[in-house]
Formats: sequence, structure tokens, C-alpha cells
Amino acid sequence: MPFPSFSRRVPSPREPNALGRALAEARASGRRILNLAESNPTRVGAAPPGERVLRALARPACLSYEPDPRGLGSARTAVAGWYASEGCPVDPGDIFLAASTSEAYGWLFKLLADPGDSVLVPKPGYPLFEYLAGLEGVEAVPYPLEYGHPRGWRIDTDALESALRSRRPQAVVLIHPNNPTGSYVLPGERRRILELCGTYGAAIVADEVFLPYSLEDGAEPTFAGQAEVPCFVLNGLSKLLCLPQMKLGWIVLGGPEPFRADAAARLEIVADTYLSTGAPILNALPELLPLAPGFTAGLRKRLAANLGSLRDVLEGEGSPYRVLRCSAGWTAVLEVPRILPEEDLALGLLREEGVFVHPGYFFDFPREAFLAVSLLPEPEPFREGIGRLRAFLDRLAG
Repeated sequence: MPFPSFSRRVPSPREPNALGRALAEARASGRRILNLAESNPTRVGAAPPGERVLRALARPACLSYEPDPRGLGSARTAVAGWYASEGCPVDPGDIFLAASTSEAYGWLFKLLADPGDSVLVPKPGYPLFEYLAGLEGVEAVPYPLEYGHPRGWRIDTDALESALRSRRPQAVVLIHPNNPTGSYVLPGERRRILELCGTYGAAIVADEVFLPYSLEDGAEPTFAGQAEVPCFVLNGLSKLLCLPQMKLGWIVLGGPEPFRADAAARLEIVADTYLSTGAPILNALPELLPLAPGFTAGLRKRLAANLGSLRDVLEGEGSPYRVLRCSAGWTAVLEVPRILPEEDLALGLLREEGVFVHPGYFFDFPREAFLAVSLLPEPEPFREGIGRLRAFLDRLAG
């Protein structure tokens, strides 16, 4: 009996890679693993006080269903209030609430692109974009970030302009700050990108989930509120309050008023088709968002302490290892001698020392050898893990 074919937008399931299999085997054996790639804040004690969260979720209004394609008005007002507290006034009418930033990307790709169109995404970068764009029939075309030590990462705006001119993409995705490079869109880059997007008719999609977590450089401002070119700013509770399980993100519309009005009317159609946000978190948001400034300040201290430990253990006079400049975010990148392929380095570290890290190729680094380390774990196991990492690398270097 013939079966129907599957959509080309959905890739065939992939078998776990060697590193994933080795991690699963190590965990199944009961061995203690120091996970220096941990990005789930609920596993490392990084969250607001549980009683505050549960109390906010217990409001009687959570039992009512008040569908609104943009999201509950009180919740959008709370988001606007958070932006105001950060010095950036935003109209609640320009805010759309979604179940996550991933869903928000899907909505925006639906809104902006027809099947076969393209969007530009940064490289190195998080590998999710290929899937998010592909599920909408859209091609994710990379533009490069380049590193120079010690100044840090920069966007290759010449390459970006070339891609805009040749590909005519519907949008440029900016990760501000980027994951895993920890680099902001700098003021000169911002001006140039706004100019290029205005020239070539591309929207900006600015993902700012890590924006509150400045580390080695001063914080850069949000793209929210800019009125020069069409712009959509993404954020949400996953990073802002370390509550990924609550499933709430948002889009802030920006750009010239005629565009915002047209985009909002069309985005309402998309959002109304799904109505994906849940009543409990929408009603809890006015109580939860005021926790964000104090919470992010506390978590920044942990991230900064771990980054300091990473530099203390792995750098110093004569060290063959280098921690790349990390302006902001939850991830640090380590450059090591190319003794072995990155995957072999990560596998050996896991098997010999019980330490798990991500190899750079996971994020499309242009060459080897890089290792990506999460700064999110609690400081004591983090320092133990990087001590073991240093010992492993020293043995290899002989």
C-alpha cells in the first residue's frame, strides 16, 4: 500500500551523533557528569523564588478564558512597563505575546516571507534557525561574524551588504547579544544595518533574550522603539526570569507607523489562528515581571564569577588556551590548540573526566578548535569542571 509523502519542510529524523550517544551512555551508567553545556536554568538553581511564582499563578482570573490575538491586555501592559523601567517606552498596542520566541520566529517568517524567500542569520550562531526557517519554507542564509583579539566579535557588514544585494532577503536576524559568541550589535554596526535594511527593503528581527546579561562590556540598548526601518524585537521569560517552562515570549513591533499598523493587522491574523498563550502565565505576568531587574542582576553575578573562574584556570602567561571576549550572555567560547578534531576533544573530555562541553562546530564556527561552555551552572561544580577540562587539555598538549 503506498504511503503519502512527507513535506520537504520537515527533515528526516537524525540519529544522535557520537557525542550525544556518549552522553546518554554515561548518564545511563550512573556516572556523575559535570555538564558545562547546561542551558536549562531549572536544573542549576537559577530561578525566582518558587513561592512567588506559584502565588502569581494561583490567581482566580487564571480560570477565565479571554482570547485576544495580541495577548491579554494586562500582560502586554506589564511588558510595556518593563521596557519603560529600562528606559525604553513601548506602546502595549505594539506588543504581541506568543508561547515562546521560537513560536514568534515562526509567526514572523509567516508574516514576512513566502515559501522560497530567504532571511539572513548570523554565523556562528544558534543552530535552531535552520529548522525554524525551514518549517516555514524559508531559507536561512548565513552572514559572518569575525573575531579579533582582544577587541572581540564584529559583524562583517560588507558581507551583509553583499548578501542583501544578491539575495534580497525579507529580513535580517540580529541576535543581540549573540549566542554563543556573546557579542552585541555595536553602535556603528547598528547604524550601518539600519541604513542597509532601509536601502534593500529588509526588516530587522532582533532577538534580545540575553540583553540583560552584560558581562565584559557595557550593555547596549534595545532595538525596541526604533522607528527608522521595519523591526521586530523578541524577548521572553525563558531568559529574563529563567522560566522556560512557563512558555511566554513576545514581539515588539517597530519602524514607521504605516508599516507597524499594517504589520499588526496581519500579525493578528496569524496569532489569532493559534491563540497559544495560556491564561495562568498571562495573568501572573504583572506580578512576575517586576522581579526581573533584581533577578537578572543576581544572575549576572553568577555568570561573571564563572567567567572569571574560567579565565583564572585556563589563561595566564604562557597558556596555550584563550577565552574569547564575552560581552554578554550565558556562554563563553574557549579556543584551544588543534591537537584533535573538536568532536574528539569533547568525547575524550567526557570519557576521561566526566565533563560535557559543546564543540564549536555545533554553532558553525568557521574553523577549529573551539569549545563552548555554559556560564549558568553553580560556581562550585563549574570550577571543578573547568579544572578537569584544564587537566585533560594539559595531558593532550603533553
